[in-house]
Amino acid sequence: MSRKAPTREECLVMARSCLSASLRKTERMVTRHYDEHLAPSGISAVQLPILAIIAAAPDASFRLLAEQLDLDRSTLSRNLGLLERRGLLTLGPSSGPKPGLIELTAQGRAALRHAHECWTEAHATLEATLSQNTVADGLAFLKTLRRQLRNREES
Repeated sequence: MSRKAPTREECLVMARSCLSASLRKTERMVTRHYDEHLAPSGISAVQLPILAIIAAAPDASFRLLAEQLDLDRSTLSRNLGLLERRGLLTLGPSSGPKPGLIELTAQGRAALRHAHECWTEAHATLEATLSQNTVADGLAFLKTLRRQLRNREES
């Protein structure tokens, strides 16, 4: 089946209106913003939510993190391994059907405290740039988008 190549105009429409491309571009910019603020803590924007979920959960497990972060097993394993090697968390062994628990070490809790201070400044800077309502609306949009996409995947 031969199809003609998209026209220049069609290519421009794709490039300018593609939600995926726009989200990636924005994600890279926002990640750089947070990474710059988080640098003094030694924690990256990718690592921060992992540590925060572990700290907040009564029984943090691989399964819980994978669900909360919507990460595939290999990406999560790689990130957890790095954080464990840095001495920020411990990975408990699984016992049968019960998953092993993941806990922050004292060093991990200290790093999270420092990262939280840096994150607060980074977040406040974005809110001051955009306004609290714009940030809240953006988060609500992203949450709705994720929910709708999950619903489509499940049906």
